[in-house]
Amino acid sequence: MVHMKAGASKEDITPPVGIKMGGFAARYKGSEGVHDNLYARALYVEGENGSSLLIANDLLNIPDSLATEVKEELAKRLDIKESSILISATHTHSGPSLSPDISADVPGAGLENYLSLLLEKNVAAALESVEQARTARLGWGVGRVIVGFNRRSFSGPVDPDVNVLLVADESGSPIASLVNYACHGVVLGDMNYLISADYPGAVSRIIESRLGVDHVALFMNGADGDINPVTSLGYACPGTFEDVDAVGRVVAYAAMNTMRFIKMEEEPVIRDLEKKITLPLAELSEEAALRLFENQEKHVAELIAKNADAETIMRNRAILNYYEKNLRMVREMPRKETVETILQTVRIGNSVLVGIPGEPLVEVGIRIKKDSPLKPTLIISYANGYCGYIAISEAYEQGGYEVTPAWWNRLAKGAAEILIEESVSLIKRLAV
Repeated sequence: MVHMKAGASKEDITPPVGIKMGGFAARYKGSEGVHDNLYARALYVEGENGSSLLIANDLLNIPDSLATEVKEELAKRLDIKESSILISATHTHSGPSLSPDISADVPGAGLENYLSLLLEKNVAAALESVEQARTARLGWGVGRVIVGFNRRSFSGPVDPDVNVLLVADESGSPIASLVNYACHGVVLGDMNYLISADYPGAVSRIIESRLGVDHVALFMNGADGDINPVTSLGYACPGTFEDVDAVGRVVAYAAMNTMRFIKMEEEPVIRDLEKKITLPLAELSEEAALRLFENQEKHVAELIAKNADAETIMRNRAILNYYEKNLRMVREMPRKETVETILQTVRIGNSVLVGIPGEPLVEVGIRIKKDSPLKPTLIISYANGYCGYIAISEAYEQGGYEVTPAWWNRLAKGAAEILIEESVSLIKRLAV
């Protein structure tokens, strides 16, 4: 007898034109239009021993407050624990800027109303996925593809795994899928002012177009903290919308090819565990923040003196504004030595999802996967909140952008190792 049920749904979360965009400091104005819509996609799975609700948003990150409100509302309205709900962002850099607002203080419209919309739409997608639940089967597979490179070191590691969950009804018709791959959503760069889900959105659109009008294809990003798409030039992101489709197509077809070989389960184990962990914070240096501001201030003055074009000056003024904001926040923020955050693990069948509230460097994910007894192990970044970059200790010795303390990026050396150890410990408990 089949004891499992599953349902899926999605809701449009496209923000209003003019909204402040997130992810790049050089943007100096709000969005100018919409290239492709953003969605919140939800997948509900229920077995004899538990249930799980997975929500993927076409957003840069999930604000802590949004994760809390969505989980509280759904736990109140459904027979489900908050620890069984995982809410994540695909990490597109062509969507709205959300808390902790990693961008310059530039004009933008409609953010307060938009946050209310996000809560409403996430809850609606989740409730509809439960309403749509019917007898189902599921299975896991792993493909391999490389569309990214390590931006900290070109010879550095990448994670080629394309982890795939396929959910189908009794007749074999695919209800939903989940694709997990580690690569920044930055095919499009800071010159783009059109709202877009970037390549993760293309992955979902392509799979949905191939598997049927009612199919819901979630994308959840992996340990992508130092992984950029091959369309990038180091940290620069000059890609086009054609590149978005090309990168998305490679990942989507790798996922769909993997689906052909997936063996379906009728009675998968569905369990979850979460733990509040304490991570060390780096000391914020006012002197360093002031130096960054003054260097950029000097650079802007030089551009003006050289009669640089208006676009270049405005972009660099936005960066100056970012450094000014950083300096102000460093001066105003309370001195703290640690931060508490939630680490979440969800077992579905013989696989496990590890929800991490930030952007771990790829080596963090590789180490967790190596020691995990459950396969495949999915690292779900930007899950349930955001605490900045999560870098292994060696990265702090090497230096670079990801380990430079800022008001939004404060984790200290040793934080990643704590997170890795705690993640593996939770997974091992779920594996019993």
